[in-house]
Amino acid sequence: MQRRKIVLLLLILTGFALRVHYLTSTHPFFDEYITVLAARQVLQLGWPILPSGLFYEHGLLATYLIAPFTALYIHQPTAEWQPGHWGLMLSRWPSVLVSSLTIGLIYRVGHQAVAGKAQAAGKAALLAAGLFAVSPEGMVWGGRARMYALATLLVVLTVYWAYRGTNYPALARFRWLALVTLLVALLTQLGVLMLIPPLVVAMVVNGLVTARSAPSGTRPWFRQKTVLPEGVAVAAIIILAIFVKRLGQPMGFAPLDNPASHSLLTELVNTISYQTAFYFNWAETGQFFARQFGVPHHLWLTLATIIGAGLGLILLITSHRNNPAAPPNPTSIPHPKPRTPVPHSPFSILHSPFCTTFNLFLWLTFGLVIVEMVTLLEPFRRNPRYLIMYLPLFYLIAAYAVFNFLIVLQNIDFSNLRPTFYALRSPYQFSATIILLVLFTLLNLSDLRLALVTPEPAYEEAFAKVYADWQPGDILLTMNTPAAGLYLGQADGFTIQNDAEQFLLNATTEPVDRWLGAPWIHSAAEFNALLNTHPRTWFVTDTIRQPVYFRGDWQAILNTQMDPIWADDNALVYRTRSGRTPLPTRPDTLVNADLNHSIELVGFSLASSQIETDGSKLAVTLFWQTLAPLAADYTTFLHLRTSSGVTVAQRDSQPLDGTYPTSQWQPHETIIDPLTLALPEDLPAGSYQLYTGLYQLDTLARLPVTNDTSGENAVLLGEIKLP
Repeated sequence: MQRRKIVLLLLILTGFALRVHYLTSTHPFFDEYITVLAARQVLQLGWPILPSGLFYEHGLLATYLIAPFTALYIHQPTAEWQPGHWGLMLSRWPSVLVSSLTIGLIYRVGHQAVAGKAQAAGKAALLAAGLFAVSPEGMVWGGRARMYALATLLVVLTVYWAYRGTNYPALARFRWLALVTLLVALLTQLGVLMLIPPLVVAMVVNGLVTARSAPSGTRPWFRQKTVLPEGVAVAAIIILAIFVKRLGQPMGFAPLDNPASHSLLTELVNTISYQTAFYFNWAETGQFFARQFGVPHHLWLTLATIIGAGLGLILLITSHRNNPAAPPNPTSIPHPKPRTPVPHSPFSILHSPFCTTFNLFLWLTFGLVIVEMVTLLEPFRRNPRYLIMYLPLFYLIAAYAVFNFLIVLQNIDFSNLRPTFYALRSPYQFSATIILLVLFTLLNLSDLRLALVTPEPAYEEAFAKVYADWQPGDILLTMNTPAAGLYLGQADGFTIQNDAEQFLLNATTEPVDRWLGAPWIHSAAEFNALLNTHPRTWFVTDTIRQPVYFRGDWQAILNTQMDPIWADDNALVYRTRSGRTPLPTRPDTLVNADLNHSIELVGFSLASSQIETDGSKLAVTLFWQTLAPLAADYTTFLHLRTSSGVTVAQRDSQPLDGTYPTSQWQPHETIIDPLTLALPEDLPAGSYQLYTGLYQLDTLARLPVTNDTSGENAVLLGEIKLP
């Protein structure tokens, strides 16, 4: 026992060191800025009411836990704590401490739940604690200022007390403790709602199984008088948790006091139903299992768990066949004397933690949670992140299953390759536990390194750069408005094009972002208009989200109208280019030419000033609007011709220099395409005609122009006079 305590202490210190290392060496995760912003609002208002007016219920109790740490720097000037981003680093400490505490809790639960029923229980529990201590998920989410570390600890407590409360003698106080931790867990992360149905099933099964070994006439826990108030308490807890979630205005919901809201009961039902849907797809399920259990540090553990569980079942069946007089219930199995040969006795599987009601309880709970995730959740909710809270259950299951190998090995006489049925010896088990801990730690190393270099953008450094160069009259545009609120106290526009609905409030009226309430800038035309009205505009983004949430037309304006000021660790800072030629926001000349009823050339603008100052170039900006999705990627042609039809200059290029192919254009959006046409040096002054159109590069077939007057499927832009 003393050796186990020493090893456990070393595991806790190792897990703590890994989490502290992650805390001090990685940039904040995008969502951490939201949590810290909410924590600062708690200090100022008492409630996590964000500047947008949103009640930020996500991770509610974790936010309150983080708030005191946030208080350590809230009154410091931004310039003092921003460069080292120590504010966010301090906000990570609650997760570090809670996650480190969970390591010891896993051992305590894994050992205590089967104490006296399996000789190997303490060693298996030690292995499970070690697996969590060095797991990349435990390190990452135990080092971030989010709610998952606290939710994980509460899930372990809830499962343990639910088991104790349904295991004979099924004391009601344990079930009430489970209800309390369940409520706290739901107010920390509503995803714990997935735990309730599996937990109820496991509790009922456990009550039925353990009642068989109880004195005659003993009824299972669910047939006792206290079950009714417990059921009412569960219902009240669920309703309260969903109500708090509804206060936070889930995606697409109006505030509860808004006339558009329905009755409270309807709103509560909708709060859950929008996240659930019966849907199953083999390919997507395979991808889910691959992301969670196919990663290197889980792959071998998963295989060992499956094989060890199968081995345990085989040995258990063999035990009962060879010894029918053996006690049917594994909860009351006597311990054999050490190293005493037992002729014609079955393997000692009954002394494994695999053969306990707690292991069955874990399999039912964790297994049914997995089933829920792949069948009853909307696809966007089937993210392995939401399984983090249940990983300690998996590690306990895995550790119990792995110990079946030790049982078999220790019951085989390798001199004659036959079973000798010696009882298990504790020294061998302890040595094997240490070897297994080292082995699985080595298997984890590659994923631990990967987790430490996962490219979270350096937004804290990016905003430090903006803060240092900020001038009166500047405006800031960014997708990461929570970070802008923390570091600069403002964001003048929430910039995103694709999949914006999940980040918006008042999406159908006056859309703003959920955190600061900054107006939504969703089109390249709006982006361009802001650049034209504010001489110094900052745009802060990152290399990870930019290709996902922004399209090529946005990128084209960014490349032609802004300068990259700073870039590091995937974060990017742009500022309006000085001395630039502003792009027009609307066409100077309307054309309204229809091309095959799928795209319209609205008009064009001509930079006449550039013609006067630089006669070798002609700057033309085309305004396209898509009427229907385009199947092909078309090339734009621009021809300058004499009155007799002779082409004197031409340009053929993909729209926006290939950054935004036509096959990706969205219906009814306007694309601003600036083109520069090089003119011959000896081109005489005079009047010329400008034509444009679209064609497929591989076939040279032009997109038909409705009511074409050119005879060649080209659009005449008009007459151009060159000086």
